[in-house]
Amino acid sequence: MSGLVACSKLIFNLREEDTLRPFRMGLALGGGAARGYAHLGILKTLESNNIPIDCITGTSMGAVMGGLYAWFGSVRETVDHMRRFLSNSKVVNLAVYQRIVESENKKANIVDNLTAFIRKGILYGKAMTSKSVVDPEIFNEAFQALVPDVDIRDSQIPFGAIASNLVTGEELMITGGSLRTALMASSAIPGIYPPVVSGEMILIDGGWTNKIPVDPCFQLGAAQVIACCVSREMEDTRDFDKAMEIIARSNAVSTNRLGELQKRGASLVLEPEVSDIHWADFSRFDDSMDAGFACAEENLEEIMKVAARAKWQRWIKSKKKFIREITL
Repeated sequence: MSGLVACSKLIFNLREEDTLRPFRMGLALGGGAARGYAHLGILKTLESNNIPIDCITGTSMGAVMGGLYAWFGSVRETVDHMRRFLSNSKVVNLAVYQRIVESENKKANIVDNLTAFIRKGILYGKAMTSKSVVDPEIFNEAFQALVPDVDIRDSQIPFGAIASNLVTGEELMITGGSLRTALMASSAIPGIYPPVVSGEMILIDGGWTNKIPVDPCFQLGAAQVIACCVSREMEDTRDFDKAMEIIARSNAVSTNRLGELQKRGASLVLEPEVSDIHWADFSRFDDSMDAGFACAEENLEEIMKVAARAKWQRWIKSKKKFIREITL
């Protein structure tokens, strides 16, 4: 299939021995592109205060940050790895993202801005003739440099990446198989990055079905879940002069409402102040991470309360399945 990223096999269920582990404190990391670097700042505070994370779920950039942290097991190693990746000019070309930054309103959400980006004619031909603006080869090369070729189940911290099946509309949690492929699928923003094909499934960005994977984190076994949300809040506006503006706004209303509902079950919701960071400005790694750190430090007392409850709460694995788990 042209324009799609193929993978040989993905596994979507936990091994039996993993389901018996006494998970307690869970972390659910939402998407937000460049703003998602803030997750590392939050993890820095948790780590420096000896607050253990027993399982992590992530969507889109939340999956990338969470998956890398789950594998490396420390903020320092994860940050060092990210710095090496971002400085690798052979696979990281920030020019195309800078064009998006310069052409858009940083206060708008990703969907609104992508609509405006295409409507203005920038990369219009590419968007109309290909399945993605970024070529599959470039997408593959970037993730080969970014993510180790390892099995998720060998990570130091149990981890689940959220992806959406474009064929059925299902939300899926990937907890086994290739970490690299899982993170590619979870962060494959429709129209920008190519979908990932596995068998009969066509997988795209998990944010289209779950913006903040709180319930999946409970399903993975957490007793308490801290949710980290880096998406922009909607701002009131009456600027709807064109049909495309109405369509984009309607989609934003729907996705915003979805996120509000999905984070309700969290024990605590952390929302770093990243409104001044454009979603495509991947050069602002430190600014975004610092915002996450500041947010976690400001809410440290509440975080400690949640950690205390997780420590003493009897762990009982939920019998309710929020997401269908399958083995290919």
